[in-house]
Amino acid sequence: MLPRFGTSKLCDNAIVVLLGASIVAWFDGGFLTRWLSLAPARVLHGEVWRLATWPVIERSPLQLILTCAAIYKFGSELAVRWGDARLRRFVLEIVVASGVTACVLAIAAQRGQLVRFGGWAVSDALVIAWARQFPGRSVVLYGLLVLRGRDLIAVTVGVTVLFALAFGPVAMGPELSACILASTYARSRLRG
Repeated sequence: MLPRFGTSKLCDNAIVVLLGASIVAWFDGGFLTRWLSLAPARVLHGEVWRLATWPVIERSPLQLILTCAAIYKFGSELAVRWGDARLRRFVLEIVVASGVTACVLAIAAQRGQLVRFGGWAVSDALVIAWARQFPGRSVVLYGLLVLRGRDLIAVTVGVTVLFALAFGPVAMGPELSACILASTYARSRLRG
């Protein structure tokens, strides 16, 4: 059963911000994307807000739908269990740590001009946290595949690793980092 809007103010607001920022970014000639995206070279020059703002813009309508769906389904259920403050802290920790990791990887690989944005890392973190919080619950993907707890984590990490093999670990740094961080997040902090 899907949660209803209004279950979590945090998730409702996150969806509205993601939709609004993404739609504006589609029509503003790149202005919003240039200011909010994760750009390691810019972060090193003091634009540290980028460590937290990079997930709020999706350039693809399909990815926008998938990210909103992840926030709606997994984020809302976690918010009911944890409360909005705890969920906000979890997501912010994952987003900032993933951003820092991605910047370090990009600088180390001499790809400091790399620019990243999008909520894939947030989606991965929410799915993994949900699977760890509710290991007995099932998720049905496309009406074909039923996944529970550990299997859902393995599939989420596996898909991200597959994309990292295709596009490179530096390009997929935020997503790989989010998967690792969410998978290893202290179990005591996940209990609701």
